[in-house]
Amino acid sequence: MKGFLRRTTYLAITVLLIGGYALLFTGSGLAYVASSTNYRLQSDSVNVGGILSTSTNYKIEDTLGETATGESTSTSYKLRAGYQQMQGTSISISISSAPDIVMDPLTISQDTSVGSVTWSVATDNAPGYILSVKAASSPALSDSSTGESFADYTETSPGVKEQWSVNNAYEFGFSAFGSDVSGYGNDTDCVAGPDIPSGSLLWSGFSTSNIEMASSSLPTPSGTDSTLCVAAEQKGVFAPSGNYLTVITVTAVTQ
Repeated sequence: MKGFLRRTTYLAITVLLIGGYALLFTGSGLAYVASSTNYRLQSDSVNVGGILSTSTNYKIEDTLGETATGESTSTSYKLRAGYQQMQGTSISISISSAPDIVMDPLTISQDTSVGSVTWSVATDNAPGYILSVKAASSPALSDSSTGESFADYTETSPGVKEQWSVNNAYEFGFSAFGSDVSGYGNDTDCVAGPDIPSGSLLWSGFSTSNIEMASSSLPTPSGTDSTLCVAAEQKGVFAPSGNYLTVITVTAVTQ
């Protein structure tokens, strides 16, 4: 009777979100009236005086001489008239929820596996936002029951993203694409074929420190999508059978 060898490596990614659904920050409004290379003037007014006063427990900024100021509302509009009313705007940022990634298993006949997840970041912050990712552990992808792990993707020049290439190792890495993503190559898909990492994207290994994935210098009130691509490959050597898991934290903050 002929023997049968089966080697299966299961991959799963749990994603944590930081950014919330209604995180509020006090800051500037959507527009600004003047700017230069080094400065931005958020709003101005014609008045006869005003000053910023502070104490140990309080801070107050007043303006004298303006007319017809205050907040007015209707069914469709809200008007904040006057310099101080404009400065009273709150800034919000939200990041959409997304499912965990379950990648296809690696076997004797399948050496690569690719997964993806997409987030939408919406903010009314005038200078935009930054979206970052980090792994909970190093190496990122491991089997806690056996202690085995995939090496984090190793670039030829450390820290320099590159086209996907693994030799005599089993490794795990990531890339990204989207209108607010830069530095990760140019593609609109994670794969060049079924479970084959895109050759048009640039890939890197995860870190336990935040790595910028996407950013915008403008508000994105309707939300902008960014896609995280993850890939694993065994090349020239088989990864030990097991259930491999990583936890990735995604953080969206205003600039």
